[in-house]
Amino acid sequence: MVKTKIAIAGVLGRMGKNLIESAQLNDVVEIVGIFDKSPISEDHLVSLKLKSDIAITSDDAFDRADVVIDFTSPSALFMFTESAIAHKAALVVGTTGLEQKHFNLLQQTSKATKIFYAPNMSLGVNSFFQVARDTAAKLKDYDIEIIESHHKFKKDAPSGTAIKLGEEIADQLGRTNKDFVFDRQLQVSERKKTDIGFSSIRGGNIAGEHTVIFHGEHESIEVTHRAFNRKIFSDGAVNASIWLSLQKNGYYNFKDLLKS
Repeated sequence: MVKTKIAIAGVLGRMGKNLIESAQLNDVVEIVGIFDKSPISEDHLVSLKLKSDIAITSDDAFDRADVVIDFTSPSALFMFTESAIAHKAALVVGTTGLEQKHFNLLQQTSKATKIFYAPNMSLGVNSFFQVARDTAAKLKDYDIEIIESHHKFKKDAPSGTAIKLGEEIADQLGRTNKDFVFDRQLQVSERKKTDIGFSSIRGGNIAGEHTVIFHGEHESIEVTHRAFNRKIFSDGAVNASIWLSLQKNGYYNFKDLLKS
């Protein structure tokens, strides 16, 4: 059996450690490299239960890997995409808080290698997007609000998943992100019928919760996804890596994976 060789960026962070655990429990992948902005020591390798001959620099990791998984930061993408092209490695990106320049970069990079991007790597969440679209199609005249909750360490708000959720609903209804409302503090007018509102909660150790509320005149409907453990994200990223390794060069997302 040929295993997919993967490398993991940001391995000393919370998600990096989850990715290692998910990969170690998957029989069809092999971890060939790890790296972080801080140096990797022998003690790190022991604590992470990794072999001593594994690549521990980004350059070596990209050189050895079929696929590199990145959940680190938007700024790191500029270096990682260059390395992916130079070493002909595929790239699975789960980093949130990306701007249009980052998406343009990923699209450009996909002409030379394989790119998979998803703001949320959970199979359940990506199925949840379709449920939200279907509900929005039936409740076109209802007011729509999105509420997301995450742990206190999360840096971006709203979450990338909430934004993606809003984009899916907006696309279904023929709206755009110009209809998104993130802050009502200075609002001096009534809610527009086409508004899609966002609210963020940060606290404790919440793995992730997203709710879409469809408010009608005399009723409301809520559709919710709750993550109980971050393993759903790391498991999803490892599975996406296996799938991506079998594809040709191009830009892919969870919709492509679910269709196959």
